[in-house]
Formats: sequence, C-alpha cells, structure tokens
Amino acid sequence: MARHRLNRIGRWLALGAFLAICLVGCEFFQPGPQADFTVNPTIIYANETFTLDASTSVGSGSLVSYRWQLSDGQTLAGQQVNTSLAFPGTYSIELVVEDANGETDRYAQPLVVYARSGTVLLEEDFSDADASLARWVLDPTWASANDAQIDFIHGSSGNALYIRSAASRWHRRYRAIELPPLRVGQEAVFSCRIMTLRNQDFHTFLFAPARAEIDSLVGALPYYLFTNVKDGSYIQVPSSLGTDVGHPIGYEPEVYRWHTYTFRFGRDSYEFLIDDDPWMDGPLDAPFDDSSQWVILIGEESLTETCNAYYDDLRVSIEE
Repeated sequence: MARHRLNRIGRWLALGAFLAICLVGCEFFQPGPQADFTVNPTIIYANETFTLDASTSVGSGSLVSYRWQLSDGQTLAGQQVNTSLAFPGTYSIELVVEDANGETDRYAQPLVVYARSGTVLLEEDFSDADASLARWVLDPTWASANDAQIDFIHGSSGNALYIRSAASRWHRRYRAIELPPLRVGQEAVFSCRIMTLRNQDFHTFLFAPARAEIDSLVGALPYYLFTNVKDGSYIQVPSSLGTDVGHPIGYEPEVYRWHTYTFRFGRDSYEFLIDDDPWMDGPLDAPFDDSSQWVILIGEESLTETCNAYYDDLRVSIEE
C-alpha cells in the first residue's frame, strides 16, 4: 500500500516536471510580438506622401493592433499607413504592436525629411522699405538705429539696405534662419548683392552667411570680409576654438557697383563665388548635413574701420 502511494506520488512529480518543461518550452517557442517597420520611399521630402509598413512585425500569436506615433504629433493606426511631414528635419517614428494575447512591443527609428532642390528658404529685397529693418535685428552693442536706412536706388535695384558706421564702432545686423538636412549632392546656397561706397581710408564690410551664435565664431561657417587695413578681400575660416584664419583672395570690389557674393555649402565642403566666378573652395571642419538654426550676419565688426555699403537681394536656397 505504501509502495503504491509512493509510486503515485512519483507519477505526479514526474507529470509536474513534464508540465513545467512544457510550459518553459512553450514560452521559448512562443515569444511575444516583435515590432518592426519599413519606410517607402527611402528618401523623403517635405509635403510628399510616404508609406509606413509594419508587415515585417512578427509574433507567435496574431497581431491585432498597430499604433504609430510621430514626433510632429501625428498618431496613426493600421499595419500600413500613408502620411507626410510638412517641414524638413529629423523626426522620430515609433510603432507599438499588440497580439491577441495582449502582449505588446515597440520599435522606434529616426526619419530624415529633406527639402526638394530648388526650394527657396529666404528672399529679401527690402521692398517693404522700413518694415524690413525689423527683420534684420540690430546689434546695439556699438551701432545705433539711425546708422542704417532703406534707400530707393533708381534703376533695377529698387530698395536696398544702406549700412554705415563710424570709426571704432561695429554695425551688425542679422536674421535667423533654419536650414534643412542636406541630402547627398545637395547644397545650401547663400547669395547677397553688395555695393560699396568706400570714400575713406579705413573701410570694411562683411557677408557672414551662417553663424551658430551671433557673438561667437564657434561652429560658424566661412564668411567673406573686405578690409582696407589688410588691403583686400578675405575668406575667413572659423576654427573650433572660436578664432578664424583669413585667406586672401586677391579681389577688390569696384566702388559704386553691385557685386553678387555667393557661398555654396555642401555636406563637408564649400565654394565661394563673386558674380558667378569661383574664387575659393575648401573642406568644412564638421559635417554640415543636419537641420539647425543659423544666423545670417551683414555689416562689419571692426573697431578701426568703418562700413559704408548697400546690401540687397539676399537669398538662401537648396540646390544641386
């Protein structure tokens, strides 16, 4: 009798062990869902439809829910959804899947949205006269508001911004701009027409297309500087330490004549042109390929020279 009871207990123990192994095995062979998705097409442009496809998500049980969250605030549902993003930039997309057992999994990845080549980001021709001065913020550290004005120039020019300064005082005006990420082969193109009215010995003016901060050269992109003290034109290349190195280009602008100064910035290099003629190119210290805030600066930054120049037709675009 005792032996029979022991055999029965042994059988129950063996059965329990078998069930435990089975449960472990079932758990091993039936994992929860695994979220995954693809984006089509692979290169996305602002305001153009793209598809999010979660058909690559898997699970041991049937998947019953697909929920999408985009960092611009969109929430979507479905295994395959179509959507668009209004502005270039870098976004985050998260997918949450749920199976019939109530198990969930999530997966997120970044998505870069580009601007189409030919997109114009900024155009400034000062056509609305004094109202445009409000768009070009005055740095009051040295200059005063009456050191600039909008003049009407007869002929094809129309309105233009006239900047003047006295010796031993800067006159800087600037405007913020957000640049989109650059696809391989694209460039951010900055151009500005400038007419110098040099009639004194100590004269300077600059066109600084992109600074990360108004009061620092750290992270700034190369810029153009004319200085009478150093006898000519320079491309100033900022360093990571906040200093810059001047590279002379052997060019002197004609007085009372418009010239167009253009910088073309690629992902890792730049080119500088005057009236469509190339004068200098070179590498950039850091990759220039992500969406970011920049400042366009015009005027001058010398404590020994004065500015006396017109600025007009500032333009920023994405080109190839």
